[in-house]
Amino acid sequence: MEINALIQQVRQGDVDCFEPIIRKYEQQIYRFCLFLLGDRQEAEDAAQDIFFKSYQYLHRFDPAQSFSAWLHKIAENHCRNLLKRRRRWYHLLPLFRPTGQARSAEQVYAENMGTELGYWFHGLSVPEKKLLFLRVVEDYSFEEIAQMMEESASTVRKRFERLRVKLRGKKPQREEVTGHEQRLELR
Repeated sequence: MEINALIQQVRQGDVDCFEPIIRKYEQQIYRFCLFLLGDRQEAEDAAQDIFFKSYQYLHRFDPAQSFSAWLHKIAENHCRNLLKRRRRWYHLLPLFRPTGQARSAEQVYAENMGTELGYWFHGLSVPEKKLLFLRVVEDYSFEEIAQMMEESASTVRKRFERLRVKLRGKKPQREEVTGHEQRLELR
């Protein structure tokens, strides 16, 4: 059944029609949240919150617009808020930690090594991560991304080209070659 028809049925009180909507978009929204937040558990929780919010505010959705774009906008705003809270918490955390406490081996490893994706995406803004996710991971066209981001396709293309240059300018953190390389292709 078409998404707009399902939405109309939910608006008319058939709550069960919201489940197919969730099933259609749950993996896409989860991956988007994971990409922005970098934590699986936090992304799972965020995806649940986003679907709850989308149900709660479904009366505000305009059927003339793309539901996917509307849902991604809710997800982006929710993840931005989570990232803001996380930054505030990290600034406050040292105030409550006893001084002189030794760090665990896991903390030292996480600080020194990190993840390869974490290295490449460190310093990117939420809009840059969103653009990268929608283009590279979800394979949306520039026109579709432009609609989601409420910008022109040419602006999105230019921003993506600048982002490619920015990522190419980063030097690898480690020079060692591993047996199984992963390559992020920026199309």
